[in-house]
Amino acid sequence: MVTTIILSILKILGIILLILLGIILMLLLLILFVPVRYWITVHRKTDEEVPVVVDLKVTWLLHILNVAFSYPAAAYVRVRVFCFTVFRSDKASKDKSEAGKASTEKEVISESKEEKEEQAEEQTREQAKEQAKEQAEKREEAETEKQTEEQKKGQNEAEEDWEDAADEESSPKIFDFFKKLWSAIKNIKYTILRICDKIKHIVKNIRYYIKIIQSDTFKRAWKVCSGQVLLLLKAFAPKKLRGTLLIGTGDPASTAQVLAVYGMLYPLIGNHIDITPDFEQAIIEGDLLARGRITVFRLLKTAWIVFFNRDLRRLIKLFKREAA
Repeated sequence: MVTTIILSILKILGIILLILLGIILMLLLLILFVPVRYWITVHRKTDEEVPVVVDLKVTWLLHILNVAFSYPAAAYVRVRVFCFTVFRSDKASKDKSEAGKASTEKEVISESKEEKEEQAEEQTREQAKEQAKEQAEKREEAETEKQTEEQKKGQNEAEEDWEDAADEESSPKIFDFFKKLWSAIKNIKYTILRICDKIKHIVKNIRYYIKIIQSDTFKRAWKVCSGQVLLLLKAFAPKKLRGTLLIGTGDPASTAQVLAVYGMLYPLIGNHIDITPDFEQAIIEGDLLARGRITVFRLLKTAWIVFFNRDLRRLIKLFKREAA
């Protein structure tokens, strides 16, 4: 009887543990593979009251997590979970202002008490200052007497020094001149040697880094890391891109250069963005819509491959060794 009860309890505990493990596994799979979607719209029109309007929205898992930002209609960040607002940047500023008001009221009450205390302290300070002035006047009188005595002694010593200097002026000054010239030449020599040592050290470092860049380790690490970054950018790039742009720099030559750059980027942009040039005035107007998504698994995969790459770790050690 007792064994059956224990077995049934263990069975229930096992089922509960399996359910918990299943929930944890499901949450991990959702976090890793459910994409985070973003949506951006930009509108610019110089004739309107609000020339620039930007709307940004990020959602995850059927809008359970919703992050929104708009400018300038509601210039704040809002985070919602299951239709409940978890965070709003403007609320934090409001709470700070209310706390500031309450603190100002407390400060006014404390200031009235502090004023009374300060008045009493000022009276005691004035009395102490008067006593200090009297003591300082007595000290000044004693110091003036000492200074007069010292001045007399100094005059006598100066007269003796003047007599000694007059005797020394008769000696030749050529030896001092050549001594100063030799010390100046030595200083120039030392500065030139220091500059040469620095140049040698710089050249040595440049050769060391060139060897690293030309090595097979650098080539393999560059191939892996650049490929992973390009894949990440491709995954993060908007899947839907549409826009119209009216652009003019005020100078026909520079406007033509902008169109040349657009022609170079046409294989990447394609027909998604239409650019209309204006060769007469400086203007930038248009609309832009971009939608895309990215998964946490893609980010973690890129970070894992880059972080655990042996060639990249070896390169970091080589760069640190030279910097040390």
